[in-house]
Amino acid sequence: MRKLKHFKYNSEMKNSTLLKLQEHFQKNPKKTSKDYYVPSLWNLDLGPSHPVKVNFNEYYAEVIGRIVANSQSNIEYSQSLSTIQNTHSGIGGDWTYLSTIYNIYPRLTAAYDHDQDGHVGANEKNITLDVDGIFRETGTFLKCIAMLPYIKELGVNVIHCMPITSIGKDGNRGDLGSPYAIKNQYEIDPNLAETCIPFTVEEQFKAFVEAAHILGIRVVLEFVLRTSSLGGDWIKTNPEWFYWIDKKRAGEYQSPWFPDNELAEIKKIPDGGGYHFAPNEEYRSLFKSPPKPEQIKVVKGKFVAKTDEGELVVPGAFADWPPDDIQPAWSDVTYLRMYNYPIGTPNNDYNYIAYNTIRFYDPELSKEEHVNRPLWDKISGVIPYYQENFGIDGVMMDMGHALPKPLMAEVIHKARQIDHDFAFLEENFEIEWGSRMAGYNGTLGFEWRTTGKDKGGIRNVIQKAGENLALPFFGSPETHNTPRAMQRGGQVHSQQMWAINSFLPNCIPFIHSGYELYEDYPINTGLNFTPEETAYYSTHNLGLFFKNAYNWNRQETMIPFMKKITALRNQYFGMIANGDETSLHIHYPENVFGNVVAFERFSHESPWKSILVIANLSYDHWEKFYLKIPGTFNNQYKEYLTEKEFSFVDHWISADLAPGQVLIFELDKYLG
Repeated sequence: MRKLKHFKYNSEMKNSTLLKLQEHFQKNPKKTSKDYYVPSLWNLDLGPSHPVKVNFNEYYAEVIGRIVANSQSNIEYSQSLSTIQNTHSGIGGDWTYLSTIYNIYPRLTAAYDHDQDGHVGANEKNITLDVDGIFRETGTFLKCIAMLPYIKELGVNVIHCMPITSIGKDGNRGDLGSPYAIKNQYEIDPNLAETCIPFTVEEQFKAFVEAAHILGIRVVLEFVLRTSSLGGDWIKTNPEWFYWIDKKRAGEYQSPWFPDNELAEIKKIPDGGGYHFAPNEEYRSLFKSPPKPEQIKVVKGKFVAKTDEGELVVPGAFADWPPDDIQPAWSDVTYLRMYNYPIGTPNNDYNYIAYNTIRFYDPELSKEEHVNRPLWDKISGVIPYYQENFGIDGVMMDMGHALPKPLMAEVIHKARQIDHDFAFLEENFEIEWGSRMAGYNGTLGFEWRTTGKDKGGIRNVIQKAGENLALPFFGSPETHNTPRAMQRGGQVHSQQMWAINSFLPNCIPFIHSGYELYEDYPINTGLNFTPEETAYYSTHNLGLFFKNAYNWNRQETMIPFMKKITALRNQYFGMIANGDETSLHIHYPENVFGNVVAFERFSHESPWKSILVIANLSYDHWEKFYLKIPGTFNNQYKEYLTEKEFSFVDHWISADLAPGQVLIFELDKYLG
């Protein structure tokens, strides 16, 4: 067991929960003698990873001490980094343009077999704990704190947390449930707390945010504001915020059917045309008036209301677009009733779940007088709660573009009243000017769905980055809903996409945790899977729903490659991150099979200095290319990754590229 250093804490840090946590560990150095292991990567030993034996309390005292050593006196770190630094970026929150994001699902990302018994969580009474019930082996905020120096080492300055709110149990998938099945928006999942320390989950999360801010890392939380778990707290307290159906007919419930002629018109609505149609009367008859709170009981783990209209239950949600999506109703979440329309109105009272009540709202329904004001106030208060209590820096809005636009405007306005530099990211596959006008600072975008299908997708990403885009997009070949990059193209694809994304304008390099570990196992099958893949993984314990962990004990990772790329990006950060589409020059090399792409990044102030990236998009064949770069004359330039010299002859470079190989040059040209 290695010797751990002792750090003194900064007693002048204001109102610090992190310091209280450190003090607890320092006062209890030998509280437990049970063996406790962590991956060597978390200790910044970035070679082949292996388990390292530590004393639990001494280890976390040291980790926190290292972080606190970077703090300044009299600063309260449980407020946003922009508030601490007194900065304002663009419209507010435009620091996203300068970001590299690490996406964590705390329960999964920080999970580890701490007692090395071959199982992550083996306790009979609580599957998240070790066999003796002492330590939490699924991920916790304490372990996320321990990971922060490692995450920063990857060049990251923003952490995006998938939902951390409490999880409902009704209809849960898996043994732990989905973080998107939210029980209470104002309550953090208690399973994210370390159990063997006397701190609440809220205190542990606050300490995590403080630690991130000390290291210059912003924290972005993901929120789902239009749905609730079928076991959500609000169902009992405010049943009028939900849709209810006849329990006896619950088996008939599914996405409503529309005739072809109506469907054709409905599908024109997103583009400003078409007509709205209500579902047929038979479907609408499933839905009943909301019950009173006192009529609701829990029967076999499910909310059931006994009313004059019979026994009622809350139905599950389903894919909201297109209206003929074939997905079955979801088992764990339901839609919130954003508008109150007089139930019983002849012809259409909008008392049903369909495209025109949950996304593309019928204008008759979405009038101001029909706003479900108490619900809107509750929803628009969620983000301010996390700002004021924890000091978060921004949010990722899950399907925020599907909320009523006036409600989304309220959400953004309230958050920016508290922090004028608060960022809003959106889970939108398109990059739209309407999003920018609404106040967003970045979007998921399209890369994940194009680069894994064919190599033309990578070329499309480069070309799109060179357009005048409304928002920066996430530069990532994978998300928590998609296949892993390793599944689609192995290590070559993973490395190539990191190199390309690190040097594009309008692109936020984005690491879905596990990407850097060459993880090849998805955590969900939501998007971009073939029917065969979906069927295969449906029988497996995917990490979004089940107790699971990454392989942190890998002999080979992408971390050395990522760090080398990040070092060059940081060296030319002003050119790369502050540039726009006008600082990108796309080249079209001469090569037989058309598999080679190239682009340059440069500064308008120093156009003779540039970064040149050349990539072979074929992962199966070598490719010879010819490329003319004016201003290079007959000079030699060292290639950054291989450190080999390449000759330019009369401004031309020619070389043979191995399958998937990327070349990166720092060019100093003569442009006289």
